[in-house]
Amino acid sequence: MAQKPGLGLMMAGSLIAFAGFCIVLVKVFGVEPYAVLLVVGVGLFGLGVVRRLTGANRD
Repeated sequence: MAQKPGLGLMMAGSLIAFAGFCIVLVKVFGVEPYAVLLVVGVGLFGLGVVRRLTGANRD
């Protein structure tokens, strides 16, 4: 299966935007850095589980 054009750029842009969002959470709202790391880890794990369960026909 061929990769869709632009998918890599969209992923890179979303990572940069998310990093900026995390900086705003820590600096402006005073969220502890370890809490941001925990939420990111749990979110990525959850995303992996969802992709694993919904991607049965992917090779």
